[in-house]
Amino acid sequence: MSSKAPLFTPDLIKVLKIFLGSALGVVLLLSFFDGYRADNTGKDRSLQVARADKLFFLNLRSIHYTRELRQEAEMEIFRHGKRQIQSEKPSFFPAILFPSKKEEAYLFFELEGGNYPIEIQVMDQGKETKISFDLSGNTAHKALAEQLWPFLQRDATFNWKVNGSNYPLWANDSEKEVLKTVLTDYFRVLNQPQP
Repeated sequence: MSSKAPLFTPDLIKVLKIFLGSALGVVLLLSFFDGYRADNTGKDRSLQVARADKLFFLNLRSIHYTRELRQEAEMEIFRHGKRQIQSEKPSFFPAILFPSKKEEAYLFFELEGGNYPIEIQVMDQGKETKISFDLSGNTAHKALAEQLWPFLQRDATFNWKVNGSNYPLWANDSEKEVLKTVLTDYFRVLNQPQP
C-alpha cells in the first residue's frame, strides 16, 4: 500500500455522511423529549412545592389555620382553625407541614387520644371499604388523602377502630368540610389535581 493513498475515499465519505447524519437526527429527535428523561436523583418530587403556590397558601389560605412553628424540627405546622377536638374521644385530622430547609409540603394526619395502628371503615353507596393505617412516612399520609378524597366527594360515612374501640369519624358536615378544605389546600399547594 502506498503512503500517498487518500485517507478519505469516496466510499468512506458516504459512510461517514450516513452515520453522522443519522446520529445527528437521533440527537435532534431525542432533544424534543427532554422532559421525559429519567430522574436518577432518588428524590420524591411529588411533594415539591413551587414558591408561588406556597406564597398563595401563606398569603390567602393560612388565615383559616392556626400556625405553629417547631424550632427543633425546623418546620411550620398549619392546623385548620375549625377542626373539632374532643378530649373524651380520639380525633384524626390532617395538618399541612412546611419544612424550612426544603421547598416541599407534607400532609400529616394527627392522631390525638389514640394509638396506631388504626382502621378506617368507609360506608359508600352500600359498600364497606376498610383502610388500615399505621404511622408512616410522608408519602403514606399523602396516599391516605388520595384514597379518602373520592369517598368525601360522594359523601360517604366514616367510622374507625382505634385502641380496640369503634368511633364515628368525621361524623358531621362541619368536620367533613374541614377535612375537604385541608385536602384541597394541600393538593393546591402541590399544584396537583385532586384525585
